[in-house]
Amino acid sequence: MLKRKILTLILASLLSILLIAAWFVYADGEELLAVFPMAFFISWFAIPVILLYGLPVSLLSEKLTKRHSNNKRICWSFVIHIIFGLGLIFIVGLLFESQTLLQDFSQFWRSNEIFFIASIITSICFWIIDESLRFYLAKKGEVT
Repeated sequence: MLKRKILTLILASLLSILLIAAWFVYADGEELLAVFPMAFFISWFAIPVILLYGLPVSLLSEKLTKRHSNNKRICWSFVIHIIFGLGLIFIVGLLFESQTLLQDFSQFWRSNEIFFIASIITSICFWIIDESLRFYLAKKGEVT
């Protein structure tokens, strides 16, 4: 399982960083080649967060859903990944902008909406890749 999670971490980080960079480049009307420097910039922030937050969330999801049947486990795993993806913005808000978060939520939301989108993209990528690897390894007959 740990090998699968590490592979998921690597693949999900690369995919989500590229998707987020492409979204920024598209939203700013930049040329397609701007994706690579943008991805490099985003990776400085995203990789530590994915490693320190995304990996433990995925391990928690694995632990909480291991007793469920396959379809139910997949659904609950998705829910857990999304909830923690949504929750990241509020955790960051409490740590760095607690006054704005608690007193003027609309201002907090306007200034952090982009992080919300990035967090959701990353949590979905992490879930899709983890479930795909689990399915692939199960089909090969390896223990997941």
